[in-house]
Amino acid sequence: MKRAAAIVLLLALAAGRVPAAGPLAAAPDPLGFAVEDLRLSNGLRVLLSADHRLPLVTVAVGYGAGTVRERPGQEGLAYLLENLMFQGSENVGPLQHIGFVQKVGGELNATTGVDKSLYYQTLPSNHLALALWLESDRMRSLAITAASLERTKAEVAEEHLGRLRSDPYLEGSIRMDELIFPDFPYGHPLIGTGEALGRLTEADVRGFARAFYVPNNAVLAVVGDFDPARTRELVARYFETIPPGGPVPEPPRPAFKRESDVVTRSARVPVPGAGFHMGFRFYPLQPGEINILRVLEVLLFEGETSRVRNRLLRRDRTSTHLSAVLDERLSAAALKVFSLNTNEIMVERAERAVLAEIDKLRTSAVSPDELTKAKRRYRLKYLDRLSTLRGRALYLIDAAFAGADMAALGRDLDAVKDLEPAAVLAFVARYFTPQYRVVLELEYQ
Repeated sequence: MKRAAAIVLLLALAAGRVPAAGPLAAAPDPLGFAVEDLRLSNGLRVLLSADHRLPLVTVAVGYGAGTVRERPGQEGLAYLLENLMFQGSENVGPLQHIGFVQKVGGELNATTGVDKSLYYQTLPSNHLALALWLESDRMRSLAITAASLERTKAEVAEEHLGRLRSDPYLEGSIRMDELIFPDFPYGHPLIGTGEALGRLTEADVRGFARAFYVPNNAVLAVVGDFDPARTRELVARYFETIPPGGPVPEPPRPAFKRESDVVTRSARVPVPGAGFHMGFRFYPLQPGEINILRVLEVLLFEGETSRVRNRLLRRDRTSTHLSAVLDERLSAAALKVFSLNTNEIMVERAERAVLAEIDKLRTSAVSPDELTKAKRRYRLKYLDRLSTLRGRALYLIDAAFAGADMAALGRDLDAVKDLEPAAVLAFVARYFTPQYRVVLELEYQ
């Protein structure tokens, strides 16, 4: 993780001491809110953003402990530990964290992705100290026992089987991820078949927690109605004495091989009909290119009048369902399309239509008016994420793990604003080629 305020830290080290929690200059607020960026002596990064419009506060903690940290044979370990985080700590019993937050009228959740695991709760602001204490207690003293481990493994496995039973297309999505992110750290699924999950031991879980669930691999964000001075005092009281972990290595980089042609595979699904996944992988992207890709996702797939959605669902009617997502995984990204069709003939037509719409962008520049509309839609989507305390807290954690400068948040919006049609044309010509394309066709078994 990149340290904030490196100059302050170096000066403190030169004076023979490590700084305790204390405020740095608040970052300016081009997005409409200011961020105070602190670093505790144990390495914990703390981001504070006050908003007094509602008597609520969100407390979120992110650990750099996603699936990219798992080794072969450990599939499911990161997600298992996410669930164990609610099974108690030194002063909190199993599931009591949930009970404490809900009892005061709050709500909470957690999620694990490729690069990190996130824990967040929103509750009345007069209970801020409760949320900080709860998070600090499990950061300091998570209870991992043989009994809780076996119980949680069984719960996670049953939950995964339930998802497979209820979603006939889930296995196809997992297979697609493995194709489009072909190296293990980036492409293996959250749980997989569940076989590796069943073999995980207490030593595996303790080792993972000891390596990655440490203050120097974590970011704490507090957003909402709070007094900054009082909050800094509470953060220092609850978190400052938690011992740091050892040095945390940078996540592995992708090792993708560029294929000589498009990768095409097929998979069977247990429901009538047909469909396909189509994806384009992008690595390594040059500085600023991710912003072009984000706008392209909007231009091609966002809204009923977007190019591909309009053609497949309204004009040609080759698809009965269409969705697309830009999947950003650290330094790699993929634009993934999922279509459901009535039969194999419609699958072929829909695939050709997607490629035809992309080829139009390769051969002729998008009009300034259409590009402006796409940029506006992207901006609205971007700002909508920041409209809630929870969304803003998770945004700040994402930015911190991405190494963003807290004084320059929103700079990517400025980059999108200045995007020209010629840059879009050049990007499409460079990356939307058969060598970067993966297709997985779905057939009824």
